Amino acid sequence: MELGISTLGHNIEFGITHKDKYPGLTDLFLDSTEACLKLSEDQGFKVCEIVIESPDLFIDNIRKEFIELCNSFSIQKQVHGPFIDMGLCSHNNLISMASVEAYIKAAQLSTEISASTFIIHPGVANFLINSLHGYNQKQLIKAVNRLLDKINDLNLTVCIENMTNNCHILGTDEQMIHFFEAVKRDDLYITYDTSHAWTCDMNIMNLWENLHSRIKNIHIVDNFKKTSDTHPRLGSGKINFKKIFEIIKKYNYQGSLIIELSAASDTLESIEFIQQFI
Repeated sequence: MELGISTLGHNIEFGITHKDKYPGLTDLFLDSTEACLKLSEDQGFKVCEIVIESPDLFIDNIRKEFIELCNSFSIQKQVHGPFIDMGLCSHNNLISMASVEAYIKAAQLSTEISASTFIIHPGVANFLINSLHGYNQKQLIKAVNRLLDKINDLNLTVCIENMTNNCHILGTDEQMIHFFEAVKRDDLYITYDTSHAWTCDMNIMNLWENLHSRIKNIHIVDNFKKTSDTHPRLGSGKINFKKIFEIIKKYNYQGSLIIELSAASDTLESIEFIQQFI
């Protein structure tokens, strides 16, 4: 297992504490990404997960600056594609198609920083009408197939993430198992998020028993309550990491363990906490 961190905590903290310094997302993402990559190398991590959220990163001159920044660090990189406003599973086909196009651009950018893993979100299913959830899954399957067909030559390990309870899709172990049975792809894998699973009361033993060969990435995230996903300091919430690590060791998981926080200042304490289980 390879311990690493996500740039998410730096992205959020820089945005909150230096909000007057950054009139837009571009400089914020460049500075926060650089700070996280530097911390990752200083801590001796082998991997860092870079969040590509700002749409400005796809503009030619900013894209070039971002690529040069990332490639100035030798650490292994993986990419979390955009998730704000993404809706692969949307019942609005225009939104679903636009989300596919955004992920294609993010995947192409990932290859230019030598990323090996690419993480996607399904979006949010209709929260008013439960009967539409079946259609949302069909939309997701169609969108995922289109995305994978478009990027299958990029040599990326594409992982779809399990979601929180309020997303109404890919939340439980049964939903994840059913989705992979339905999608019928050998080139799609899983990012298992510990907090997302906890909000859905996921039977993680059942998930790992049925889909362990698909799990190629893990987000290590704590939580306080089922209705939140606030990414607090590890060890400050209610997630049973002892049980989680017993399960993942049972299946000899050898992939990345990415610490996802909402504050970069919680990083060192979180590292110290989680190392007792590795």
